[in-house]
Parts: sequence; structure tokens; C-alpha cells
Amino acid sequence: MRDLLLEIHCEEIPARFLEPLSTEFADAFLAWLRDNLAVTPAVERFHAPRKLAWRVKGIPEQQPDQREVQVGPPQRMCLDAAGAPTQTGLKFAEKWGVPFDQVLFEQPAGKKEPVAVATLVRPGRPTLALLAEVLPRLVAGLHVPKAMRWGNSTFEFVRPIRNVLALFGTDVVPFELDGVAAGATTRGHRLYHMDHPDAVPVPEPSAYEAALEAAGVVVSFEARRSRLAQEMDRLAAESGGRVVADEELLSTLALIVEVPRIIKGEFPASFLDLPKEVLVTSLKEHQKAFCVEDASGALLPCFLTAANRADDPAGFLKSGNEWVLRARLYDARFFFSEDRRQPLADRMEKLKNLTFQRELGSYFDKTQRMMALSEAIAGALGLDGTDGRLAAQYAKCDLVTLMVGEFPELQGIMGGEYLRREGAHEKVWQAVKEHYRPDASDAPIPGTPLGGVVALADKLDTVAGCFSVGIIPTGSKDPLALRRAGQGIVRILFEMGWNLNPMRAAALALDAVGERATKPRAETLEALEAFFRDRVAYQIEQAGYPAPVRRAALAAGWTDLVDLKARCEALAAFGDDPRFASLAQSAKRISNILKDETPSDDLDAACLQQAEEKALAERLPWLESHPGHATLLAALADLAGPLEAFFTAVMVKCEDPRLRAARLSLLHRLRRAFLRVADFSQWQ
Repeated sequence: MRDLLLEIHCEEIPARFLEPLSTEFADAFLAWLRDNLAVTPAVERFHAPRKLAWRVKGIPEQQPDQREVQVGPPQRMCLDAAGAPTQTGLKFAEKWGVPFDQVLFEQPAGKKEPVAVATLVRPGRPTLALLAEVLPRLVAGLHVPKAMRWGNSTFEFVRPIRNVLALFGTDVVPFELDGVAAGATTRGHRLYHMDHPDAVPVPEPSAYEAALEAAGVVVSFEARRSRLAQEMDRLAAESGGRVVADEELLSTLALIVEVPRIIKGEFPASFLDLPKEVLVTSLKEHQKAFCVEDASGALLPCFLTAANRADDPAGFLKSGNEWVLRARLYDARFFFSEDRRQPLADRMEKLKNLTFQRELGSYFDKTQRMMALSEAIAGALGLDGTDGRLAAQYAKCDLVTLMVGEFPELQGIMGGEYLRREGAHEKVWQAVKEHYRPDASDAPIPGTPLGGVVALADKLDTVAGCFSVGIIPTGSKDPLALRRAGQGIVRILFEMGWNLNPMRAAALALDAVGERATKPRAETLEALEAFFRDRVAYQIEQAGYPAPVRRAALAAGWTDLVDLKARCEALAAFGDDPRFASLAQSAKRISNILKDETPSDDLDAACLQQAEEKALAERLPWLESHPGHATLLAALADLAGPLEAFFTAVMVKCEDPRLRAARLSLLHRLRRAFLRVADFSQWQ
């Protein structure tokens, strides 16, 4: 066994391409190893701004012998009546280079009669030769969204290739990529090579990281990310604060530097009068920099960012970042000051010039629908509809401000901040500030009831409005992020514990859309029902409930999210009870028996004859009247044995029509009692 190391050293690769290219090659190479060398080792992936690299441990030096089966003519054509080979049989053996006595006659799957079968054994080739053939092919086959060609070459890749390192053990894998021959050396940091012009030798795959670190490059993305985080925590603590966490920004920094070095800079404290979100966003977007906050969450006048070198001669990096950042913060202050010259409410008319969707009108039209919908939702939840209507009125006004024009990710946040500084009620400005939540699957939902109401109105108007004009997500296509909006609706209802049926809420939204709808209402509601059922199924999956619990609970009803959550909780608590497997089998039998029947709700218990059916009938009133899910499940679990005894002893569809009707009615009402908590026929 040997280890393989492959590195492609390029000019700077855009950060967003590194992970996809690294993963795609690893997957393709693993598939090739499995098919050609019958091994599936782990692949270590490395990527840095100028490097894509992979190391695979435990690859055999020699390919196993390859067995190949060739199928030929039917046996009757290859042998004559005396069992001697015919001309057809001899030609088949000659074609594949085997003696005729090694040709077997078998009947493979799909064949109607025995046929000639020749098994060819080809000696395995040296792995080094195979790698020399496959590696350039796999690299050339990588999908690059924006590929380049350079010079007179026809080879396309993400960026021009400057060096290729390819080692199988200590041997160089002999191949070329666009005229660059593979070797046993790599290139380190640019500043390192100012003093050390020679290439960096790598004697064997295990020495890769150490060789590059000595040359100024930390090639592991995870190592760079970890070191950056540690250095930022240390520098923030020295300033008496902590880093304002941003996992996405941390990963971005780790992707754009080869040396995990953090520099700390300062900005004038006078900028701290800007809203915290403005400072955090400005530093992130313009300088890829982190803010630092104190224990109370207030920002400190300093920032942290990465430098792609181990030193900062004469403090040029620090002062340069500070100079650029001050200019950006002056811009932000100007935008903030100009926006505040005009009350937010006065911007409502400008929303008429901002299109939301062609058939659904402008953002002014959307605002009118949100106002009506917020009031209706608040009323359905027993909340104050006046505050909901007022918050919805202001919700979209910041879309026409300078600050949101510069930083679209601050929409909603700036509207809430401007309202706060105008003296609006806290409930109103807070609702406006958080009404876009959740804006991602793992993002928080609104923190206030009124914020939840306006967020629901916004997302419901978007989803129901688009469905009403025929814009429905299909497959991977969802240009308006309707699935994300729908999931946000379900999450808010589910996590807030609000007893509001998603379909009732969708109907309220369609009422607000009114004559703008171009699709029939019944058709739209049918599409919305399937859409929200999928969103609810995903929500309870994300909540961590086991698959049998999810299937059984959903099949018994999904529109009452409060009840669904309670049923899932109760079912999960009983999930390991072995009696539920027997109960599930009985539930399936009941479903099969009742499939083509129309049993009555009226049970004539006096007709029942056998002890097993009378025992079930005696338990039925309690099962039908008890409200608690947990105690009902306990009773249903105790019913597993009596049900099994019933099906063993009782013939349900007997000859006596009156007795048959009573037994069917008993099973019908038992199933209905089951469905109060779950459809146990789906418990598998």
C-alpha cells in the first residue's frame, strides 16, 4: 500500500470555487478507486487561495486481476448434436482468445436458453501507470462555472496552472496538465520565495503540510479557520471584549488567506452612534472585518481582520485597513443622516415605483395587503390587530432608503431603527425590525408576538400571492425562494405555539390578493395544501422526531400544528415500546378490513358474542373520551394484546349480517380513536 498526494497550484482561485472543486474531485476519484482498485479509502482534502490538493492513504501498488465475462451465441448454435463444437462456437472462442474447452454454457438472467460464456482474466496493471492516465482526465473533467483559457492553450480550468505535485509513495506520477509536468515540489507563500526562490521539495505525501508550513502556507482550511478564530478571541480579550460571531465571515477569511494572521485596528469612537447593525454590516461587507463588543453587547471602537502575511512591516496593513474603513464609515454616516431627514412614513408613496411582482403589483400594493392580513392574523390569534396593521404599514418603507440601497441585507432592520429614533412604540418598531425573520433555515424566528404576526403576513402574502398567479416552485427551481418563505411560516407557527391552521392563514392571504389572482381559488388552495404539508413534514423532521413518529403523526392530521407537536412528543416518548409493533400490525389489518366497507358509527354492542370482542368494546368509551395524548397512548399500548387476541379468535366478516355490522362498527370506532393521536398503520 502507498499514499497518493496530488496538488494543483494555480493563480488565485475565487473562494467560492474552492470547496465545490475539492469535493467534486474527491468524489470522482473515490468512485474510480472503487471501480478499478476495489478500495474505498478516506480522502483528505486541502485547499487554499492558490492550491487544490488531495491525499489518499492506503492505495495498492498493483491493480487486482480484472475478470470480464463475455456472453455469446446460444448453446444449440455452438454445439452440434454429438456435442462437438460448431464453427460458430469456435469463432466465439477465437474472438476472445480462449480455448474452446474453457467456454461454459449457462443461462444468465434475462436469457431464455443457455448461451456460451467466456470468462477473461486480464492481469492487473501497476497503479502508478493507471494514475498517470486517470488523474489528468479527472482534473480536466471538473465542472468550473467560469472556466479560463490562457495563452494559446485549449485547456480550460478555474485559473492558470503553475505547478503540479503528484506523488505515489515517493514516486512521481508521470503526467502533464496543460504542459505543466507533475513533479515532487510545490510552491510556498510569495513572500517566502522572495528570499528562497527554489521550489519546495516534498519527499513523501505525509510531509506535505509540514513542508508548506515551513514555506509560509497553512494548506488545511480547517487549520486556518481554527487559528484565525483563536487569534481573534485572544485579541478581542486584550481589548476587553469579545468577537461579534459570524461563522460565514470566518470561513470566508480562511478561504482567502494562506497565512492565518489577524490584525487589530481602531476607528473613531464617534462612529459608535450609528446603529450596531450598520457598523457590523459595513465592516463585514467592505473590509471582511469583525466587530468587537463588550459584555453588554455594545460595540468597541476596534475591528479584527485577516492579513495574508505573517508580519506587518511598519504597521502598513493596520493603517491601510483603518484608512479605508474610516472612509466607508463616513459613507454610512452620511446615508444614515440623509435617511433621517424624512420620516419613514413619508416614504410610503415611493413604494408605488418599486415593483414586487408584475401581476401582484408594487411594494405599495403588497403593503396594503400586509396591513389587512396582519390585522386578520392578529384577530385570529386574539392579539391587537391595530398594532399589527400599523407595523405592517411601515414594514417595507426602508426599501427606498439610502442605507438599504447600500446594504440590502439591512432591510427591515433599518426601518425598525428609524422608527425607534422617531419615537414609535417599542412593539411596533421591534416588529418592523424582525419581520424578515427567519431568513434562513437555522436563523431565529421573530422574538415578539407582533413581529411574528407581521412576518407571517409578509411571507403569506408572498407565497399565496405567487401561487395565485401560477408561480409555484418545481424541482430545483424556486427563483422567489417560496420554499424558504413557506418554511418560515411553519416555523413561526410551530415554535410560537400558535393554534392557526396554515391553510386558514393561506385563505386569509388569498382574500387579500383578491382580483389580482389569475388562477382559480380552488386550484390555488389545492396546490398550497400540498406545499404546506411538505413544509410541515420537513419541520417535524428538523425537530428531531423519529421517522415512524413523523409518518404516523402526519397521517392522522397536520394542519393543527399545536396538536401535531403534542402528538409527536407523546409518540416519541413511547417510540421504543415493543407493543407498538404489534399495534401497528393490528392497525394495518383494521385498515385492510375496512377498506371497502362503510361501517356505521352506531355500535350494537349487544350483538357481540365472544369475550375478545366484548373486551375491546368495554374499553372503547374511555378511548373515545379521554383527552390526554400520553395517557391515550398508554391505553393504546395496553390494547396491543387484546387486539391480537381479537384477530386470532374473531372472524370479522362473518355470515350473520347484524354481527358482522357490529364488528365492523367496533373496528371503525377503534381506528377513529387511534387517529386522534396517530395512524399506526404508518408505524414502520
